[in-house]
Amino acid sequence: MESPLRPPPSGFVSNFDNPEFLGTPVVVTAGVCLPLIFLFAFIRIYARALVKKWTLQDYMFCLSCFVGVGFIAFSIPLTLAKPYGYHVWDIDARQLTKTSMIRIRISSLILGPVLWFTKVSMFWFLLRIFRDVRWFRTSAYFSIIATGLVYSGYTITVTMACAPRPGADKESYIAGFRRDSCSSSSGINMIVSLIAGLVNSLTDLYLVAAALILNSTLHVTAREMRGVYLIHLSGSIACVCGFLGVVYRIKSWQDADITGYQIPLNVAIIIEIALSLMIPCMPSIYTIWAHYTYIDINERGTIIGSPSTGFDSTLSYYKKSPSKHSSPTLPPEATFAWRKKHTSIEELPFRKPSAEFYRGSTLTERDSRMKALPTTPLPFYSPMSPKTPKTPNSVRSMQLPIILEAPYERSSSVPF
Repeated sequence: MESPLRPPPSGFVSNFDNPEFLGTPVVVTAGVCLPLIFLFAFIRIYARALVKKWTLQDYMFCLSCFVGVGFIAFSIPLTLAKPYGYHVWDIDARQLTKTSMIRIRISSLILGPVLWFTKVSMFWFLLRIFRDVRWFRTSAYFSIIATGLVYSGYTITVTMACAPRPGADKESYIAGFRRDSCSSSSGINMIVSLIAGLVNSLTDLYLVAAALILNSTLHVTAREMRGVYLIHLSGSIACVCGFLGVVYRIKSWQDADITGYQIPLNVAIIIEIALSLMIPCMPSIYTIWAHYTYIDINERGTIIGSPSTGFDSTLSYYKKSPSKHSSPTLPPEATFAWRKKHTSIEELPFRKPSAEFYRGSTLTERDSRMKALPTTPLPFYSPMSPKTPKTPNSVRSMQLPIILEAPYERSSSVPF
């Protein structure tokens, strides 16, 4: 005799022969998010390979990406098989298999660690940017530990409350999920899952709010600020998905259709995990773009980065240098294009000027390799007593910016 997992509410009739499939949104969302995650992860790994610098944060991101991608990929076969993807009253308990019940149990057990790894990846991403802000650094470390404890408690609760009883066959798994402590609206599983969902959504809100508050500490141009706003928008969407997850979690416990409400809940979780993995990769897009569009010189005077095609003829001379630690010699046709105001090029630390340099100046961003020289007394008057002041506020002192490379006078086609 056919027996539904739960009796249908008034006005509904069980349909075991041709039940309505509800899992299409989960399959589509997972199918869209997985390629995007792979694309952004490749961009980040490629950017790290270009700069040849790997940190602990990068290894943590790779681990979080592996866990998150595994969870999203696992949600596809989980949704395609019963009982997920269908109304709970359209599922015949006799048609369930032990494999499908094990999938449900695995999904509920790994959800806590997956959310924690994605949160750690987000916190480390912001810590790398705002590591000098003491209050954020302290609160971030505290939040990482606190969320780890909450998600660990959630995993332990699910393990104990929904364990198969008394054996390990299909009927034992079904009996374990039907226990009041697992599926009741007043059970321990419902209470702990709500606490974990609230902590998850509040953590997302804290990350977005902290990033907005600390925007004033960023020294970026107006063009670069557009990318920062895009990151904030992505974080806000992830925050909204976190709160929607709490709402659908409550509805799934209050309504009779507990499996039907798992579909929007899983969609919100997948989008949140995907955005949490893509946001730390977004700055790598600018790193790759800057590598192929800007020319820079390191502390040893060596050309680094890949220039545009206009500089290929000049830089081809530098690439033939026998040693990467030796200073390149200028070609004869370009010696007049370099203005050297120091004893040795190795002694000049080059850096890109901040956005504050151009905001109060009439200069434009023509060359990123500028260095403010020490204060120099004006030559027209240097009295013996008192000594010439050495502060930039004095009328007899000034600071001179120096541009290390000027446009070639013999070639007007080379961009500057």
